[in-house]
Amino acid sequence: MTSHPASPAPAAVAPSRGGALLDMGLLIGLVLVTIVIAEAIGIRPVPITDSITITILPLVFAVLITMILGVPVWRKGILRRLYSPRNVGFSGAFLIIIMLPLMARYGADVAPRLGEIVSIGWVFLLQELGNLGTVLLGLPIALLLGLRRHAIGSTLGLGREGELAYISEKYSLNSDPGRGVLSMYLMGTLFGALFFSFFAPVLLGFGLDVRALAIASGMGSASMMTAASSTLAAQTPDLQDTIVSYAAASQLLTSFIGTYTMVFLAVPLQRFLYNLLMRGKDRLPAGGAIPAAPSAASASPAADAAPTSAATLFAPRRYATFAAVLLLSVALVLFTQQMKLWVNPESTPLTALTLGGLATLWLFAMIGIVIGDLMTLSRVPVLRDFPVLGWVSLTSLAGCLAWGGFVDAIGAVDFLSLTTPILAFAGVSVADRLVDLSRTSWKVAITAVFVFIGTYVGSALLAQFGLSVSGG
Repeated sequence: MTSHPASPAPAAVAPSRGGALLDMGLLIGLVLVTIVIAEAIGIRPVPITDSITITILPLVFAVLITMILGVPVWRKGILRRLYSPRNVGFSGAFLIIIMLPLMARYGADVAPRLGEIVSIGWVFLLQELGNLGTVLLGLPIALLLGLRRHAIGSTLGLGREGELAYISEKYSLNSDPGRGVLSMYLMGTLFGALFFSFFAPVLLGFGLDVRALAIASGMGSASMMTAASSTLAAQTPDLQDTIVSYAAASQLLTSFIGTYTMVFLAVPLQRFLYNLLMRGKDRLPAGGAIPAAPSAASASPAADAAPTSAATLFAPRRYATFAAVLLLSVALVLFTQQMKLWVNPESTPLTALTLGGLATLWLFAMIGIVIGDLMTLSRVPVLRDFPVLGWVSLTSLAGCLAWGGFVDAIGAVDFLSLTTPILAFAGVSVADRLVDLSRTSWKVAITAVFVFIGTYVGSALLAQFGLSVSGG
């Protein structure tokens, strides 16, 4: 499933004039130091067996460093200022904006292989059914652990915004299903990217086609997709372009139809299995429970805080803020690529074309934001609810199809350099949620593992079958 914010939201942090610049400077300094450490450690292969090797990327070290430093009990002295409410709030609110240049890169990677992807398009549709693995594998495990109705929220999907919205509407977030989906949201936010960065190469070691795993990586979460596809690309660098383009195409498809897969397939399947496995001890009604409090959806941590009035939505100050954050994002990518060169002189060089590529990514991201804002005014649900991440990717895809020079320029930007800064900010953004982790039942944590496995293995096996049938 995928999140459906129509446009990015400005930070919900009241900017105090005194100290705001200092806090921002300290946050950027923390990210820079994290990048230096993560890139100095570099790519570390860890052999598990003779056939399975896990490749730990700098992005994993980046998120671990900023998460560990952000543990609330350790926030004393400079760490308290580094992880101030303003910095944590900024990282959370603007993480989606910082991620947009990477989404533009995905669009550019799809463009040269669009014909190839279209030729096996039915395989991408088939693997979408693999997302039902969250129910098929996760629900029996959750019920076996005794979660009961908590299992409804924790196994409907990966617990992203689509599932949050559905559960909040049908049950409310104060119900057992609501608490289940919130717990899954927390697990996915904190550990989803880490899990898939380790799990994807494990499946590769078991002999699954790397292309099938790349297709399965487009599971609806940008961070999880990036972690899975990046580690696969590191394992098989000769197929990096194919892996990234397949993952991006799959992610776009999930963004379009993920909600419909959930509503029309996952929900009925979950209801049937729940009633079957509970054997009369509890029964879900056909329509689900209607919440008593209509405002429950607003309690979602993923509730869309974007402005609703056109005047506010298209305010010049809002776009100036987004432009500045995007400039920070591409500047950090440039710094990361330079760090890679210092560590490994054979990595992607910095050239004038690289600067042009970064400028192009910035431009496509801004255009995608504007398109996303315009689409919020549409009366067509699939357009209104399509995430801004998808609009940026489509903008980049269209631009790169129109002129191959964009592909060349963006190709001069090192792919992995786009990921490390994002995960550094991601670690900061979840710092305050680490406290909530202690309140999450260990049963939900175990269920989350099987939910993650279910969706990825299910999609990968279906994609592998499809590629075999197509002769690919």
